[in-house]
Amino acid sequence: MELKDVVSVTGMPGLHKVIGQNKSGLILESLTDNKKFATNARQRVSVLADISMFTDEGEVRLAEVLLKVKKLEDDGTSIPTSKSDNDETKAFMSKVLPDYDREKVYPSDMKKLFVWYHMLKGSLDFDSLNKIDETEDATEGKEVSKAKSTDKPKVAAAKTKTPTKTAAGVKVKATTPRKMGS
Repeated sequence: MELKDVVSVTGMPGLHKVIGQNKSGLILESLTDNKKFATNARQRVSVLADISMFTDEGEVRLAEVLLKVKKLEDDGTSIPTSKSDNDETKAFMSKVLPDYDREKVYPSDMKKLFVWYHMLKGSLDFDSLNKIDETEDATEGKEVSKAKSTDKPKVAAAKTKTPTKTAAGVKVKATTPRKMGS
């Protein structure tokens, strides 16, 4: 399994694997109990491959952070759990990412990261994380130089008002309530 196939759904515990898509959302399978369910348009779904952590210099992709956590675990360091105290969590995070932004990254974020790692370590393909990390580093320099040479001033688009639509798709005119006569 790759990181791009794993999502977190706001309001639902744990991580979920994307197994399909329907017209109103995604079809997911829980990594903890293998139950399948569909999301709806109101649920916020975050793909783990798109998540980054704040550092003093900018941001670091979650894939890179997970690789560093795995390296520390392979070296014999025990990883904190969600029940660990904040001091222990911060100390471990300093080993993983020494320049993490101490104002923006909260202990609850760190604990969530470690819980995610424990959930993923048995099924995630860490070799694919290494490959993704290497290709992003190689293409990042090209994209920056390309963006600088082709940047053109952007013209603001004129704002147009669109009519309000109901769930059935019928156009509705906004009206004010009428006054009732005596």
